[in-house]
Amino acid sequence: MRYGRLSIALIVLGAIYLVLGACGDDSMKQEAIPLPALSPEQINALSGKTFYFAHQSVGYNIIDGVEKVLARMGLPGLFSVKELKAGEPVPSAGLLHSTIGSNGDPGSKMKEFQAFLENRLGDRRPDMAMLKFCYVDIGKETDVPALVDEYAGTMSRLQAEFPQTVFLYSTVPLRVFDSSLKARLKRLLGMEVWGDQANIKRNEYNAMIREKYAATGHLADVADWESRFPDGREYRVKVLGGEYAALIPAYTDDGKHLNAYGQEVVAGRLLAFLARLVTEQPGGDVVGKN
Repeated sequence: MRYGRLSIALIVLGAIYLVLGACGDDSMKQEAIPLPALSPEQINALSGKTFYFAHQSVGYNIIDGVEKVLARMGLPGLFSVKELKAGEPVPSAGLLHSTIGSNGDPGSKMKEFQAFLENRLGDRRPDMAMLKFCYVDIGKETDVPALVDEYAGTMSRLQAEFPQTVFLYSTVPLRVFDSSLKARLKRLLGMEVWGDQANIKRNEYNAMIREKYAATGHLADVADWESRFPDGREYRVKVLGGEYAALIPAYTDDGKHLNAYGQEVVAGRLLAFLARLVTEQPGGDVVGKN
């Protein structure tokens, strides 16, 4: 009984230590959001381009953030933001977006992304196009190498079919790791916490996507944008003997979607990424250059 009580005491003390440590965690603080520094050349180039963005719920968060950031920059009319719906005309320029496929089924998203480009857009070929998976598309049972191979094959086929469009690649969004007292105690006891393995799988997927596409200059690293503070510092969580990227708690209200603050941080980084793409490419080529 004496050793049992000692073990319980150690667990309680460890939990108190973990909780007190979380009190000083700056991942809960909201710092000032720097606006993307776009040159006049980049602003002019962006205004005439068409970017098609296929997504689900986090995509809506990013789109909302783009509109907020452009308004703060004094550029609300830089380009039109339009959700594409069946039966409606397709604008000739702007940020065009749509939901695609079913959450939890990345294969359906790849098929619908291809069908959308082949049929829905008609003769309108976007300057840039990107498919972003959702965090729910990757769970603890996901065969990450197989999904990366399927994604890479889809993007290669589309690039060959539509050579005039620059296809952008994307990492998958992250979720927060559960930081509740119950979760911390379970990890302390070596027990599995719901969501840990899925977030680790997302980290594995993102690492493989970066290895494959980072050097192209066409990687929209959404996961990095979600796990990096406004001042550039990375946010990492130690779980199950490893250190993993996670959605910064200050960027979310529900642990998975972006709140108003997180929307502007991620959207600002997306705008800076697109601005670079429209004015310079590896080898000196310019997107859309005749």
